[in-house]
Amino acid sequence: MEKFSSFSDKTTGISPFLPTPLHPTLKTYIFHTILIPIKLFTMIPVLLISPLLTLFPNTYKIIIDVILAYFFNLSETEFAIDGVRRLDEKIKISKSPRNGDIIIVNSTGPLDIFVWKMLSENPKNVKIGIANGDGIGIINNWISFVNWCFTGSLNLPNEAKKNIVHITDIDATSSNVDGVSDLKKFVGENGILYVIVEGTITNNKGILSFPRGFDVGAFAKMAISCNYGFKIMSLKVLPTGISNTVIPTNFWYWIFLNFGSMSMNLKYRIKMTVLFDKYTKNGSENVDPSMITDTLIRTILANNSRLKLLSSEMDVKKKREYIQAVLDSREKKYV
Repeated sequence: MEKFSSFSDKTTGISPFLPTPLHPTLKTYIFHTILIPIKLFTMIPVLLISPLLTLFPNTYKIIIDVILAYFFNLSETEFAIDGVRRLDEKIKISKSPRNGDIIIVNSTGPLDIFVWKMLSENPKNVKIGIANGDGIGIINNWISFVNWCFTGSLNLPNEAKKNIVHITDIDATSSNVDGVSDLKKFVGENGILYVIVEGTITNNKGILSFPRGFDVGAFAKMAISCNYGFKIMSLKVLPTGISNTVIPTNFWYWIFLNFGSMSMNLKYRIKMTVLFDKYTKNGSENVDPSMITDTLIRTILANNSRLKLLSSEMDVKKKREYIQAVLDSREKKYV
């Protein structure tokens, strides 16, 4: 991989776009081929009634949990909130993602959206935002998000291109684009928006610089001026690899590897920091919007160095160059 060394971070040595190599054995192929039909058959009743369960948020979250455990071997979702004791369930629930919240996140693959739904006050209100140089593209459909993950997470889905929230500097005397009205329109009063601030998926080893032209500080001011809650959620998945889609990934191969496993070793480690709580009665707990910067958000996402902060040139543009280099290398190999 010497020829791809330019895509490693010079400070940490991390290659954030390099997928974890997986080498299934013949035994694995045989076992998965037998197990997948059994899993599907036994889960058909649950899958058929799941759309109706969206009317009952708490029941729906339990069903999501069961599906993630049964199909994708998610054994544990550890969710902590900065400043809240783990056993204080009442406070934890009040600070968790609620209707009218905007949560800044990092992302690792297609399972993320279902974990986010499971943690949210009402799963059906969850929307996904993808940061880019033009602003934030909003996705309402989980299928669009999953497709985006498998195609390399570089280009906005068509739905997101139609639902762009342009970043508006609300402190300016005039603005050419009214991003505030766009935000209210696409998120709504009860929407729960998870914004993938890196603009793409990584292999979950570091935090990229944000897309060039995307002003997260201005976006925070916009969100808070609209009376949305503003929170940061750092996501770490263990083990790294099997559920990750850092580069374009074959959907059926991914399904084959994940559906057929019985290891029950997939774990999500999540820590959330509340910067602005719209529901709090004590406004002094909230951070002054002017203090919310790229540096602050990246530091929180790094979660005490569990994820490394990568240098400024490591961003979605660099990932695009990496994937193009990989494709060019494959073409030369077969010429």
